[in-house]
Amino acid sequence: MATDLIPGVGAGTLLESTLLADDRSVRIGAIHRLDYGEAIVLTHDRWKFDAGGIPQYAILLATARDVATAGRDDDEVLLLRVEGTAPLAMESDLRAVREEALRTALSRNASPSPSVVLDLDLDPFTKNRVSFTGLRCRILGTFYEDDVDGTKRLQFGADVDNFYATATYRVLKPLGAGLSAIASYLKPDPSKPVELVQIGVVRYSATRRRAKQSGQHDAAVAVNIHDFIGHKTGLLGMTRTGKSNTAKILIARTFAVSERARAAGQRPIGQLIFDPQGEYANPNTQDGTEIAAIGAKHVRIFKFGADGSQSHVRPLGINFFDPDQVEAVQGLIADKLRSEGSAGYVNDFAITKFADVPDDYGETTRAQRGRLILYASLLRAGFTLPQTNAGTTSPYSVLVNIKKDLKDAIARRMRRDPFTKVGTQAGLHSVAGRDVQTVVDAILELKRADDQEAISFCDDIRWTSTEPIYTGQTGQSGNVRGWRNLLDLKEFHNPATQNDPADEIYAHLVEGRIVIVDLHVGSPPIIKTLSENITRRLLAKQTTIFTSGKEPPPIQVMLEEAHNLFSSDRYKDDGDVWIRLAKEAAKLKIGMLYATQEVSGVAHQVKANTANWVVAHLNNTKEVQELSKFYDFASFGDSIISSEDKGYVRLKTLSSPFIVPIQVDVYGVHLVNEARKAAGDPPLPTMTGPGRPPAAGQPDGSQPTLMDMDGTRTSTPRHG
Repeated sequence: MATDLIPGVGAGTLLESTLLADDRSVRIGAIHRLDYGEAIVLTHDRWKFDAGGIPQYAILLATARDVATAGRDDDEVLLLRVEGTAPLAMESDLRAVREEALRTALSRNASPSPSVVLDLDLDPFTKNRVSFTGLRCRILGTFYEDDVDGTKRLQFGADVDNFYATATYRVLKPLGAGLSAIASYLKPDPSKPVELVQIGVVRYSATRRRAKQSGQHDAAVAVNIHDFIGHKTGLLGMTRTGKSNTAKILIARTFAVSERARAAGQRPIGQLIFDPQGEYANPNTQDGTEIAAIGAKHVRIFKFGADGSQSHVRPLGINFFDPDQVEAVQGLIADKLRSEGSAGYVNDFAITKFADVPDDYGETTRAQRGRLILYASLLRAGFTLPQTNAGTTSPYSVLVNIKKDLKDAIARRMRRDPFTKVGTQAGLHSVAGRDVQTVVDAILELKRADDQEAISFCDDIRWTSTEPIYTGQTGQSGNVRGWRNLLDLKEFHNPATQNDPADEIYAHLVEGRIVIVDLHVGSPPIIKTLSENITRRLLAKQTTIFTSGKEPPPIQVMLEEAHNLFSSDRYKDDGDVWIRLAKEAAKLKIGMLYATQEVSGVAHQVKANTANWVVAHLNNTKEVQELSKFYDFASFGDSIISSEDKGYVRLKTLSSPFIVPIQVDVYGVHLVNEARKAAGDPPLPTMTGPGRPPAAGQPDGSQPTLMDMDGTRTSTPRHG
């Protein structure tokens, strides 16, 4: 009887050359039982040993042989994943035979010691029979060949459309290039660009001795980096399990894609990283380098305390006395006031505008008067005045449009004239910074004395909503905290800042730079408010472009501690900036990487719209049960809890049809240099020693083999 594969499968076919060739897989058994969702594989101890072991979660292939009938069938190879063991039909009988042999040995030997009884040397026939075992496998789907535009392509379907008698199947364990081809398989999508980049190597188990001894530990896994651009990616796992390392790899790879897009005349991709621990801006002992090493002209770091000595390190604070930054100032103050209560003046303050309105004399005049009492409130709270007006060498002063009668009345109360005429515009004057508070006090005194000019001057929502902040009093509820609420905001204030950091950050993102907001220094309330202000500005800018009928620039955002940002309770609040980011990111061309150790703490809606999953160690069943609601992560539940190895993750990407367990590469100088090369910059010297990874892609310095699905071997990732 013929024993060839089903017709068409043989030397030269894509299935054979990619998956079934002798150098790509090794036979380990046959099918014992088969249905549409599960297969029981029959194997033998010797075959498992020769194949380098068969760990749980190992990938297997099942392929049918020609049954020598008149019917013909298409070529198909079933993809299996080992999930456990299974009893064979005669296993109970064989156990009984072994037990009887042990009882006989015990009765025939004077010594009942375990070594005498249990080390019984079975006869070769019996020993061979008891060496057969069963493997319980989930059927992940079917590989088959298809003609696409006249070219043979390997396709994958996530089910089984037919099966034969179990005796017709042989089962193989893929290895090397064959395993790499499976682990790196992408669902074809002609509408989406493909750039394969290496992210790690296949890793089935925490114990890797057999894999290393048999040379099966370095099958490279590649992903399409475009899966991560413009989509949500969840980095899930406990602290110190490699989430940040994975994020750095994705950030560096995305930067390389961005620079190639720039070189091709396309829009580059900006990346915004909120860095609460300072690990992206600064080198650390885990990987020996940092994202900032990509280069000063490509990376901007915003941090508290920046003194301007480094051009790429910018101050994170804002100048509360700069009219051009008043929108950010108002936002920070409004957020702080809301946290203390929701009095009427708080709501009025939040919705009004303190910025000048070009070509609108009336609105600009009222905005100037509102800023006058706003700056007086800051001074009362102890904010430091700038030495000069922003962008000039002139001593700091505040512009205000004021009528002559009121100006003269203030001068009489102060017994000197604090106003200096500015330009030719009627009524426009400047007030020196040191006189601002005194001028406001005089205006309020005149108002209380029923001076009509003073009453008219103060009759605007900007003034009336800010006056309770300055005075600490409101007509409706008496005493309020007022200016005392501003004390916690003094950390934000940097009188040397020339621009609102939120606007400057957005400009860098549009230019395709990596922007790291270093938040490891600063109190939690300040960090929270500042992060929200930057994100709110990002959403506003992207929304303005989107609603104008244009396509917003592509931007990626990296967030840590996502369970604090996207909780189920917060998801009900459409006004929450983080919830708006989660809901509106896709249409605004914003991709999002979020990291958390509390899967259950992230709203279901966010997880349901997550395209890419990187799952490291989680330490409790609650989190694993929540994770099990998605794809077939439930199959990996025990391993996720028990295996604490750093970088050992289960990976599911947008283009991958199944979960692959992998060991993520170590971020290091080699990836920094890849990013620098894409930007046309010279490489950094490769360093070794403590904290410095080897230049190759693996933790041990070896270079894995990457095999594309068309059968082409490459030693480095292919960029399509």
